[in-house]
Amino acid sequence: MFYRIAFFTAPLLLPLHAQDEPIIVAEELDEMIVSAEKTKPTPLGEASMQSVGIISEESLRRNATNTLGETLGWEPGVSSAYYGPGASRPVIRGFEGVRVRTLTDNLGTFDLSDVSPDHGVAVEPFLLENAEVHRGPASLLYGNSAIGGAVNSRSKVIARELPDRPVSGDWESRYETNGDGLSSAGLLSLKTGPVIFRLTGSARDSGDISIPSRARSEDYESTESPQVYDPSLGQSVPVPNPDGTLPNSYHDSSTWSAGVSFLPEDLPLLLGFSYSRFDSRYGVPYFFPGDATDLFGDHRLDMELDRYDLEARIDLDSGFISKIESRLAHGSYSHGEFFKGRGKDEGRDFLDTGLEKKTTEGRIDFHHRGFDGLTGIIGISGNREDFESLRAIFPPPDLQQVEGKFETKGAGIYFLETFERGEWTARLGHRLETSQVEDLSLENEGYTTREREVSNSLSASIAWQRENLGPLDRLSITGIFSRMERIPTATERYAFWNNAGIGRFLIGGDLDGTPLGLEKSVGYELGIEAEKGPITARFNTYHYDFDNFIFLQESPELTGGFGRAVQYIERAATFTGFEAELDWKLSEPLTLSLMSDYVRAENTTDNEPIPRMPPLRFGARLEWQQEHWTAGLEIRHATEQDRVKPAPRAELRSDAYTMLNADLARTFSINSQELMVFLRATNLLDEEARVSTSFRKDVAPLPGRGLTLGMRYTF
Repeated sequence: MFYRIAFFTAPLLLPLHAQDEPIIVAEELDEMIVSAEKTKPTPLGEASMQSVGIISEESLRRNATNTLGETLGWEPGVSSAYYGPGASRPVIRGFEGVRVRTLTDNLGTFDLSDVSPDHGVAVEPFLLENAEVHRGPASLLYGNSAIGGAVNSRSKVIARELPDRPVSGDWESRYETNGDGLSSAGLLSLKTGPVIFRLTGSARDSGDISIPSRARSEDYESTESPQVYDPSLGQSVPVPNPDGTLPNSYHDSSTWSAGVSFLPEDLPLLLGFSYSRFDSRYGVPYFFPGDATDLFGDHRLDMELDRYDLEARIDLDSGFISKIESRLAHGSYSHGEFFKGRGKDEGRDFLDTGLEKKTTEGRIDFHHRGFDGLTGIIGISGNREDFESLRAIFPPPDLQQVEGKFETKGAGIYFLETFERGEWTARLGHRLETSQVEDLSLENEGYTTREREVSNSLSASIAWQRENLGPLDRLSITGIFSRMERIPTATERYAFWNNAGIGRFLIGGDLDGTPLGLEKSVGYELGIEAEKGPITARFNTYHYDFDNFIFLQESPELTGGFGRAVQYIERAATFTGFEAELDWKLSEPLTLSLMSDYVRAENTTDNEPIPRMPPLRFGARLEWQQEHWTAGLEIRHATEQDRVKPAPRAELRSDAYTMLNADLARTFSINSQELMVFLRATNLLDEEARVSTSFRKDVAPLPGRGLTLGMRYTF
């Protein structure tokens, strides 16, 4: 199909919509001919230098839980910082928090989950097309903070392809026995010519979860001996250890979005705009503050995010530029942390912490071609973040609160070039980023603190691939070198407040008079992938060497006047580990998938382990598919994590556990519509499982045995 356009000014670059037919755009004045083939959009992660996994929508829906972290928590190299059913963030190769960027459609999620582990990620797993998991530094594409990896969620808020029919969509509902939870999610697309309107929505309501045994571990009970002062007795008494149910572990949430896309059939064009709203309310399981006379009660978090997104894309079939993609988004996020007293503190309910953040972020990527075998991406990005806090320093009846205000501005320019010649592929990438962090909390008193840093990150890789090598159908070997720099965040620099989520008073690394430096690392990675008939195997091993790894450390000298205080410190550190996967099609309907991963992290300055590291893990899934039936059986085993920080302030070890899951689904086709009924059983062994990457592993085990029954209707 051909289309003719008259240009009366300079040629206009138009965003692309991908289809199958070539078109020609001609300028009448200068007779410039441009042909563009409409191809299916590809994730930006395909250009990444690192090991990137694309998690399909089917896999996401099968494993979907309340949170993104738990949904992805058994992908190779990925675990979760489990904080109860309402909050769980991905941990990649042992890296957490700011080092793992969580993104929606290549831009940040605009929440505060990277600041504290009890803050949830503003992503609904039920409403994702897929998710990219970047294992290893992704800072070249997504910013200097992604030094440990990134999870890029592809949302459905706008249509990026023309639907097959004027009205289409799907609806899913589930009931979960654990927590007596109900959840629903749906999507509706309306097509009128080249314009597609899309609505999405979800809602969930879940009570306190059931657990196999006691909420608090034996080691925690003997070490902490949680007690609370009883005024009627005039002495401290033990805090009961819940059995069978984890109190204050409920979770309610809702999301909705409205989007519009312009996708003309005869032009390689995509323009999209959307508004989305995310609300979440959840409890945080009780954590002993270390003092029997301290406040006794429960905390809950209320999160809200309003987000606006603008997306554009164009493909050009000739010339140096092959595709241009641009995105711009603004988010207004707020959350409150509320305390509800129990026992001696009943009725002393108040807002413990109020946080607000306004973020604007944008990027534009120029995909290009050069001489034979050369392709690449050149891009620019920028962001601004205004963060305000209101924190209680004295509780009621004499409530006193202190305000905080921080401003962060950043901009980056980057490139990632790929050169292919025969069996060899070489990649080279670089990112230059500048960031300015200001503490404006005392601006009215004429005192501000400002730090401006520039980071340089570089990666290079070489890959070799050959078909029919000896007994193998295919063998691929990739080597990667990276030198990364990360600029410390405002929280790492200037924190001086109590964090109820981790039960500690935070002290920023700059407050001792010596500002934190750039976090620098040198990394090496080797990847091998092989195919032989029905078997595909992948293995990655890596090593990162940090000059100054920044993390929270607690020690006796920091307790005076602050209770249990922790400070952001920097130490030399190493991270070494591997990921292994194997997929084996045993027969036409039967497939076996195996995985294993491990990371060993060491504080080489003090010769002790980095805290909260995942253990050695093994997993297996046997899946049977035939006609309209799908059945699966999974075994997930985590070994004991006994490489923990020694005394004083020792980290407690985590016992080994084995999780057994099973699922069954039946699909019914009715004309062009489809109905799926599914059943999923989790933790069939009712195993007590505590996640070593979690601050609250000793008080909040994973859920016990549960059954999920659901149905999905597609039209």
